[in-house]
Amino acid sequence: MADAPNFTASLALAAPDSTSFRFFPTAEPLSQFVEYLYVSHIPSDFAAQIEAMRVPEAEAQLVFAIEQGNAFPGGTPLGGGLRACLFLQPAHLQTIPIASSIRLAIGASLRATGLRLVLPRGTASLADTPLCGLDELWGAEARELRERMILAASESARLRVLEQHLQQRARRVERPSRTAQRAFEIVRRAHGEISTEQLARACGCTSRTLRTSIAAQAGIAPKQLARIVRIRYALDLLSGSVPLSAAAVSSAFSDQAHMSREFRELFGEMPSRLGSKIRSPAVPAFDAEWNLLSTGLLVLPKSP
Repeated sequence: MADAPNFTASLALAAPDSTSFRFFPTAEPLSQFVEYLYVSHIPSDFAAQIEAMRVPEAEAQLVFAIEQGNAFPGGTPLGGGLRACLFLQPAHLQTIPIASSIRLAIGASLRATGLRLVLPRGTASLADTPLCGLDELWGAEARELRERMILAASESARLRVLEQHLQQRARRVERPSRTAQRAFEIVRRAHGEISTEQLARACGCTSRTLRTSIAAQAGIAPKQLARIVRIRYALDLLSGSVPLSAAAVSSAFSDQAHMSREFRELFGEMPSRLGSKIRSPAVPAFDAEWNLLSTGLLVLPKSP
């Protein structure tokens, strides 16, 4: 790629030495689908000291990333060992490791009912698909968007390119389902302690209609949504030093043993040990406007 040397130089100038995470609101009609946009800088020395992952989440992430490696799908070589990638991370009930090769991420965090922005005709379950190159979903449109973001002169210009493109799509796409929106709100208020049948009654529909609506809007099932909400609430409590027994009850697990089994399955850690890691002073300093765990990003010190 002829412009790669100049692009590599501009990336080096744009990315600060310190790690930073910035978040930006969206406007109508995009705000119906996207909760916020973000820009993250991850220098190599920071990445070498941490283990980062996306925790279970009901929100899909649309990400343009610059990496120094070959870990992400939907990539274009830039020269100097760099690649630009554009991909979708669907809603998921698993932990997704973030490759240490990432240096810059510019993305859109979709609302739980916002996946139609990417897949206007709805979707079958994508909960078991960790990352999907946008080329596979949009074809030439994705390749053109990635190229425009590559050629943009700065991170703010790249963010504008992404936002404007998504705004255009938002004007053409059917609005999110009110039934699904109400269902997500109810599950969150209940911290996940609600059955599919109870949720359907609260939304004024049948269980079948509810399952169909949520699957089409977010690519997950109602029971998966409830489990994700329980896990995320428990993580929030553990990050604040809440005792395990209280965290288990408050986050709708039947008891501490139930929560421990869930955490071992998903994180490979007992809740007490994971909570200690989350609060560990060994995590290198970074600059963030929000609590990263609230955005679905878990940053832990690298194991010795």
